[in-house]
Amino acid sequence: MMDNLDPREAGREEATPRKPMEQEPAMTDREVPLASAHTPEAIHAWLDGENVNESQLAAAEKEYAFWRRVEEETGKRRRIKTPTSLPGEIMRAIKKD
Repeated sequence: MMDNLDPREAGREEATPRKPMEQEPAMTDREVPLASAHTPEAIHAWLDGENVNESQLAAAEKEYAFWRRVEEETGKRRRIKTPTSLPGEIMRAIKKD
């Protein structure tokens, strides 16, 4: 609110006129393309489950090694099991507080 509601100052004018508040331009997210990121077609085919020659995979050694590590790590995480006693321990801890 910029209105002066004080009746004692009704006849007075402000000494300094107020400027409308300047707003900063809104920041937006934007996608930045990575020019150097190119995955070979052999890797795409291998990830899709298609048969690919070992020589083609060897040609894309860096990408192949990366996706093999991803596959190994996700396999490990799929095999992790929560101990059967954990939910009971959590409930006991909640009830104590």
